[in-house]
Amino acid sequence: MPTQTEARIEELCNEIRELCGTPHTQRSENRLRRLAVELRDAIEKHVKAAQSSLSVKKSAILKRDPQDY
Repeated sequence: MPTQTEARIEELCNEIRELCGTPHTQRSENRLRRLAVELRDAIEKHVKAAQSSLSVKKSAILKRDPQDY
């Protein structure tokens, strides 16, 4: 799995947790909304990278053992 995207997702989650523990203000709400967009993008990148990695592994397996599939 892509560790760079995992680290970014964890970083964003930590920021969100911190903000959730502070008093609600317009500024904190705006920041939470921006973080939500960033988190969604990071998750999307992570999933795409994982899918790509699995596709490469599948291709390698098929080339090595084509009769098994």
